[in-house]
Amino acid sequence: MPDDLARRNLFPLVAGQSVSLFGDYIAFFTLPYYMLALTGEALDLGLTAFAETLPMLLFGLAAGVLLDRLHRLRRTLILADLVRAAAFAALAWVSSPAGPSMEVRFASSVVLAVAFIVGSMSVLFDSGLQSFMTRSLHENDLIRANARLGLARTIALSVGPLAGGLIVTLSGGFLLAFSLNAVTFVVSAILMRWVEPIKRISVLTQERFRTALSSGVRILFNDKRLRWGTLGGTLTNFVFQPLEALLVLFVAQEVLGIEDITGAASREGAAVGLFIAAQAAIGSIGVAFAGRVSRTISLGWMYVIGLGLLGGGFLAVSILESWFAVIPAGLAITGVTWVNVALMTLRQKLAPPQHMGRVISASRTFAWAGLPLGAALGGILAGMFGVVPVYIVGSSAVIIIALLLTKTALVTDRVMARDPL
Repeated sequence: MPDDLARRNLFPLVAGQSVSLFGDYIAFFTLPYYMLALTGEALDLGLTAFAETLPMLLFGLAAGVLLDRLHRLRRTLILADLVRAAAFAALAWVSSPAGPSMEVRFASSVVLAVAFIVGSMSVLFDSGLQSFMTRSLHENDLIRANARLGLARTIALSVGPLAGGLIVTLSGGFLLAFSLNAVTFVVSAILMRWVEPIKRISVLTQERFRTALSSGVRILFNDKRLRWGTLGGTLTNFVFQPLEALLVLFVAQEVLGIEDITGAASREGAAVGLFIAAQAAIGSIGVAFAGRVSRTISLGWMYVIGLGLLGGGFLAVSILESWFAVIPAGLAITGVTWVNVALMTLRQKLAPPQHMGRVISASRTFAWAGLPLGAALGGILAGMFGVVPVYIVGSSAVIIIALLLTKTALVTDRVMARDPL
């Protein structure tokens, strides 16, 4: 019976997140594009990414302790989905012609507020999902689920931005795009209701909060593989986040030659979305091999090679500055997914079951610590020196980080996936 239930759980879990990821990548394009349409400033793009990633730094560790104390983790995940749906529904109303009349600066503040709320719920959901997967799937299904989610993420990235660009262009605004994103979170919540736990994890409710908080950090850094994987993520996120935060502006200005992207939605939005979609479509080819790669090399090497593809791909993008840049950009997408699949699986394999939530959240908190500062700093530097120098420096730094990690326990202590996909 547990075996049948675990196999049944795989579909709604992956399907629900695939739908949610589609909405995420509509927002990945439309949220910064809406901010650009309002202000046209690189700094505001950086602040949007800052607002969305700051909650991990503020709440990540505490969220891990909370997740380990919850008997009904699934209910928390559903609630986080519904709050995110409400946030995007509110933004859809604000951006609609029937919405409230407000000045540009106030409207941009609403975007920042929504980004912060969505980021806060994502802290709870993403860490909780990784922990819930260990309760609802067998261990030999984890790499399969993570790889399928990685592929779903890449496919969503190939379809979502293009869909967002077309929706904005054809509908003449952002109402429909933000509304669709809200709907995807509702679908995710419904499908999550179908996932039934197959394991009962003892909940440590008597442990003092401070003790529980520190134990997750201690367990994380006592394992050399998790420690280096997490610290590598911290450094990479710090230098890579400006590249992601400025992607829409980079494609618009440097690839498509659009000088002014402010004002109402225009046909250029579809062109920007098409580039991002084509980038992800190319990347999905490499992502499809993630499972085979994990059976051939250790998870540590998969992580490091992924960083190399990420840094090398975006370095080529910054040099080419043309539509041909979509090819190395696709390789960078492959690299991101390989890194994420490797690190997620390492956490799930090496963290003790009773401390799974706090260890995963601690790892994600430290790994994401570089995101808000990197996003804000990238927006400032792009305003001072231009987008291209930020891309060259950031991508080169990722390559250096990958080379340094080859000398650490992340690579020298081999952890194989050993799970058929």
